[in-house]
Amino acid sequence: MSLPTENQRRDRCDLMASAFIELRYLGGEQAHDLAYAFHNLPKEMYGQGNWSIEGTRARLQHYQNKHAENLGFNYVAAFDEIFDPAA
Repeated sequence: MSLPTENQRRDRCDLMASAFIELRYLGGEQAHDLAYAFHNLPKEMYGQGNWSIEGTRARLQHYQNKHAENLGFNYVAAFDEIFDPAA
């Protein structure tokens, strides 16, 4: 799988910034789960680790499914705007 383009990396940085903002207001397990969903992205987008659109999306979807009652932001929808699943 090819690495994200420069535009996709910039958009992912915006997505990570949203997660950091939300982390300031979360506590406990939900904060842990959100951090887990994002922790590999900085390295993966430059080729370190195991980058895959499906794997990243699955981590975000897992977070949203687990914390559906208290979501502050739809990370899956934002991710899908960056990496169009229909493409």
